[in-house]
Amino acid sequence: MENSETLWIEQLRDFGDSEALAKLIMKYRPMIDNTIRQYFVSSYDRDDWYQEARIVCHDSCIKFDGSQGSKFGSFFKMKFKHRVIDLVRYSNSAKRKINGMTESLDDIDESHMIMQSPKDSIEYCDHIQQVTLGMTLKELTALQYTLGKFSIEEACDLAKVDRRSLLIITYRCKKMIKKKSDNLVYE
Repeated sequence: MENSETLWIEQLRDFGDSEALAKLIMKYRPMIDNTIRQYFVSSYDRDDWYQEARIVCHDSCIKFDGSQGSKFGSFFKMKFKHRVIDLVRYSNSAKRKINGMTESLDDIDESHMIMQSPKDSIEYCDHIQQVTLGMTLKELTALQYTLGKFSIEEACDLAKVDRRSLLIITYRCKKMIKKKSDNLVYE
């Protein structure tokens, strides 16, 4: 078995033999599976891990020098584990970058924040209530569809209209609310 492994390494190193690479990957599959079970990189699936294993195995064959008595399996395992650790580090550094872009709420200048006061919220609710008083049953149903209370099918059934008509009524409701809010003057 050792002679066939040496032959596969030489074929891969000297001739770029992809069949020899496939045989080496098959031989070391348990080691590869064991290594990838120990680490997690988001967005990496089994095919990605095996692609990395093939790349590392190819590189290991090119660099491997067994003249000092070292074993290819140990060399490949070490190189593959280092590659996996590098991938984990890279993945974690990407997470740290995103965390670095965040800002503490304590450091935010509140004068630049737009927050609706409770008074404005109450006035807005009163405003919506006034607008809805003049709406027809179809318009009220369309508004409730817009707010997510009904699915489009349920709203069409309740209003006894088709989809196109319901969407036209919905547009009309939004326009009524906007027109009414444009006329409001807040203190």
